[in-house]
Amino acid sequence: MRFAVAVLGAGIVQVFPYLRLDQWVGAGAILALVYIEFAAFGAGFFAGRRAALAGALSVLLGAFLYVVVASLTQPGGDPGAFVSFFLRIPIAVFPFILIGTLAGWLGGAVRERAMPTRS
Repeated sequence: MRFAVAVLGAGIVQVFPYLRLDQWVGAGAILALVYIEFAAFGAGFFAGRRAALAGALSVLLGAFLYVVVASLTQPGGDPGAFVSFFLRIPIAVFPFILIGTLAGWLGGAVRERAMPTRS
């Protein structure tokens, strides 16, 4: 349950930078990437186990939620274009997913260091 809440929360938070794609230039692009990866770090931290998977899934979920929100907010959307864009997201976001995996793993490692498990 904690895993699902961590991934869902981080995915929802990541919709904001995706909705501002037009501002992803120069320093704005770096800040957007840091924002997305910090959310993936948080997903890994709060997920408990499988922290790297939580980070990766949070990035993927954020991108999928962006597609849904963008299609609902843009008037006159073509269903074919929506499906095409939806299917291209995993490939377009793949580098972010890889970095999200690393950030999630790092979040899990920080959690283990900060709150060691009882034996």
